[in-house]
Amino acid sequence: MVRQLNMRYETDIILGNEDFEKREKRRIIVDICLRFPKKNRACSSDNLGDTICYAQLSNFINDKLQNSDFNLIERVADFLYEEITFYLNDKTILKRIKVAKPEPPVNNLESASFIYSDW
Repeated sequence: MVRQLNMRYETDIILGNEDFEKREKRRIIVDICLRFPKKNRACSSDNLGDTICYAQLSNFINDKLQNSDFNLIERVADFLYEEITFYLNDKTILKRIKVAKPEPPVNNLESASFIYSDW
């Protein structure tokens, strides 16, 4: 049985290896999947306090990303994995972070993405 929370987060950050890419923020799409090892209490209680509030997690992620700049999507994924691990403070929750860069400055490339995951 799989129990997981999925979020899709979009924001603009400083991202790119070339100087011209760093002149303005670039759109990224972050897919976050949190997999729980057992039934989450919120499934029965219907109480926000018994689960992970995705609004709070989203605000946390935004604060971390807006105060950083990156060269590569691989680094963004690793950074988010570490920050979310710290935020959750629960090593039993497995994480899967996918960072996509839509419309990278490469001819004929629609998007590029990188996945950092426990599974």
